[in-house]
Amino acid sequence: MNDPELLFLIGGPQGGGIESAGQIALKSLVLKGYAVIGTRDYKSNIMGAHSYYTIRASFRRPGAIHFPVDAAVALDAESLLTHFNDVREGGILVYDSGSLNTKIDTIQPMEQALKNRLKSLFASKGLPPIAESAAKLAEENGVKLIGLPMRELVRKLAERTGASLTSVAKAVNTMGVTTLLYLMGVEPSFIEKGIASHFAAKKKVADINVEAAKLAVEYVDSNFGGPKGFLPDGPNTGKKVMLATGNDMVAMGKITGGLTFQSYYPITPASDEAIYMERFRYNELTEEAREKLGIPKLGTVIVQTEDELSAIMMAIGAGSAGARAATSTSGPGFALMNEAISLAIMAEVPVVLTIWMRGGPSTGLPTKEGQQDLLHAMFSGHGDNPKIVLASGDHVEAFYDAVKALNWAEKYQTPVIHLLDKYLASTTTSLYPEEIDPSRVVIDRGERLEEPPSDYKRYKITESGISPFAPIGSREMILTGLEHTEEGFPTEDPVVRDEMMAKRRRKFQTIAKEIPPEEKVVLHGDPDAKITLVSWGSTKPIILEALKLLEEKGVKANFLQIRLFYPFPAKEVLDVLTRAETVINIEQNDLLQAAFLIRGFTGFSIKHHVKKLNGRPLWDTEVAQAVLEILETGKEEVVVKGGA
Repeated sequence: MNDPELLFLIGGPQGGGIESAGQIALKSLVLKGYAVIGTRDYKSNIMGAHSYYTIRASFRRPGAIHFPVDAAVALDAESLLTHFNDVREGGILVYDSGSLNTKIDTIQPMEQALKNRLKSLFASKGLPPIAESAAKLAEENGVKLIGLPMRELVRKLAERTGASLTSVAKAVNTMGVTTLLYLMGVEPSFIEKGIASHFAAKKKVADINVEAAKLAVEYVDSNFGGPKGFLPDGPNTGKKVMLATGNDMVAMGKITGGLTFQSYYPITPASDEAIYMERFRYNELTEEAREKLGIPKLGTVIVQTEDELSAIMMAIGAGSAGARAATSTSGPGFALMNEAISLAIMAEVPVVLTIWMRGGPSTGLPTKEGQQDLLHAMFSGHGDNPKIVLASGDHVEAFYDAVKALNWAEKYQTPVIHLLDKYLASTTTSLYPEEIDPSRVVIDRGERLEEPPSDYKRYKITESGISPFAPIGSREMILTGLEHTEEGFPTEDPVVRDEMMAKRRRKFQTIAKEIPPEEKVVLHGDPDAKITLVSWGSTKPIILEALKLLEEKGVKANFLQIRLFYPFPAKEVLDVLTRAETVINIEQNDLLQAAFLIRGFTGFSIKHHVKKLNGRPLWDTEVAQAVLEILETGKEEVVVKGGA
């Protein structure tokens, strides 16, 4: 028997409280005992454009969202027109009844291509190009319509609270989400607690929104006969739960891992990581907590720089001075860091680059999904430029990988590129204490000399290729991007050049040898399955959900997740792929970049591919369907296209 589950979305104008509505819904469901996932889709415009929040709740933590949904809240005409066809038969659509007469052509933020598709559809049905036509078609599809007179409800809210109409107008988001949750069977007490939690620092705002929720419940009882569904309490009621985005988890991982310097230039979706750290810097930790975690007493420095080159150069300077240093950016910013990456490799400076991928090329889709920077990360920098490239698959991995990246950077004195993406950045999920345990964090700073000898050689040639590290200022030394002697003096001597190239090569070989196999690749599912799905990054939880859907169809498959790309785990990957009868690669880029690397490093050519390119999150249902299509037809490539 399947767990009870609820899948819904909340849509409205950017700046209209969609994020708050989503967070209130997530917290209400967590209080009711459910595990949740919520992902936010927004445009690159600042205000007014359509934004929506999709939430899935279940007894066990869901790994993916998909469409159609069980219910939707459309807070404006654009949301109604965008999502009327995204609600399943028998589902519920909550909307502002005052928006029905809105003409499509008067909605300025709406994409013209979508306007044209809607007008063509409505004309074919003999319907006018207005929002009411969307509601009619949804009703014909078996969707239950719940119209809320938002203008009237806002007026009543102002009267009840004694606040101005302007100050309570934003509470329409709370009325909409409360209506949906209450109709689906979430008790008002949980919703009110969710509101109080979300607005904990703003009591007056919390009180207004609690009153807005009560008004919505009263309206539903009076006009629609109360709840239409009755969700049972979940198994996690009363448990300690953390709601966090991928940005939050990386920030927490860095803080727990002893980060002392972070630089950044604002860019979507990386900025939220630094903003989190600015709010919760670990220099606020107690002495006892610092001692337990082995974190230095220095605290952290977070610097917003004038551009991305400044950001990485500051991080390199901090790393050379002995700080645990990192910078954070996205694809366009990463492109500006290339020369400095080469400098860090040649100068053997420990630095972490956290890269939050998004849709490219160029500015591309600044707020949408994409896995298009893998090859860029691998081959960034000029000349021979070995570095470590690590990709996280979910929120838990993101936390521990942030620590791991800091450890590896210092232990091996090299740049570490930590790859994540927009989906992880802006997806919130429920996490439990046993999953995120600071006591499991180990800080490894490698061989460091706080008081180096007088004859210290910064680039001493060693069997491992790793020289003992001493921070600048502890002894006279030279830090250079030029080829150099053991002491750091620039040189063009051919013998010394060969020795230094061999030293850096040995370092890379040491890294490949010392990182354990389980941190390079993970095989999920039955190792004897004849079908293997291959992927990386945030597709992990989505593919794990797809495996369950495939099993329901009688198809047994496993999933090879590549975690470490540089040094590439050729043996571990080849061992799995050569055992399978059918291998299917799944990526969110057009060049099939992971498949390219697999072929280059192992010689194994993958025949079948599933890819998604439209900037929307990958769905578990479309992955399962694409795999079935490949198995039935033998197609070499399936492009999935779901998403609003």
